[in-house]
Amino acid sequence: MIRRSTRYLLLVFAALLAAACTRLAYNNATPMLTWMVDGYVDLHHEQRDWLRSRLDRAMAWHRASELPEYRAFLQGIHDHVDRPFTEAEVEEAWNKLRADYDRVVDHVLPDAAEFFVALDERQVRQLERKFADDHEKLVKELTDGTEAKRLARRLKHTTSDIEEWTGRLDESQRAIVATREAALPDASRERLADRAWRQRETIVLVRTRDRAKIVAGLHRLLVDTDSWRDPAYRAKIRQRNAATFRMLAELSKTLTPEQRAHLKRRIQGYIDDIDKLAAP
Repeated sequence: MIRRSTRYLLLVFAALLAAACTRLAYNNATPMLTWMVDGYVDLHHEQRDWLRSRLDRAMAWHRASELPEYRAFLQGIHDHVDRPFTEAEVEEAWNKLRADYDRVVDHVLPDAAEFFVALDERQVRQLERKFADDHEKLVKELTDGTEAKRLARRLKHTTSDIEEWTGRLDESQRAIVATREAALPDASRERLADRAWRQRETIVLVRTRDRAKIVAGLHRLLVDTDSWRDPAYRAKIRQRNAATFRMLAELSKTLTPEQRAHLKRRIQGYIDDIDKLAAP
């Protein structure tokens, strides 16, 4: 339910590896990710073969080590759906997912560093241009239209995300979501500055051609974010997360039997997919 905003190839890589999603997406992760990375750096033949082999290895690790964790997590949520969640329980679930994400990122960082070291200068410049293009798109997304129109877009997006899990929300439930969106501080400026700095630092790391520095630097950029992120932006992120936890807890108190059944079916579908993916 949290809006996905990461666009760099490593974040996409980690997010797809971390997602216990449909079997079709999971089983096709290697060609999909290879295609995405190719769009960023224009791989030559040997690099493409190397990347596929490392992605296959990473997916095998993820299937064996991470899918059981996701299954247990989802089963716990499934078994809880018939009663409301507290804010503390929602926060605990979010922290668990964040820890899973961090673990996957750290696992793939050595391969990512080796990949970056092998890029030639032409490919690094292309990566730099792609980062700039992505940043420009985000600027347009965050600044297009009036503040009221941007709020309406965010509200529509959040409501749609939630309804994928619960089925259609009634007016009182939509009001809970709207209250959360209206109360959030505008972090557009900080988000754009944060993204631009992280992209610049990534390019600096890539140009060091030093695997150890790249691994350590990317860990700091992607996992240990509090060590460098602007304090004002960190405060807004915490405020946004707290508002999200509160909103989801409030919504959980209002779910109808039909909505709870819809949510359980959705979660069970993911559990079934994991069971099939994990089968020998």
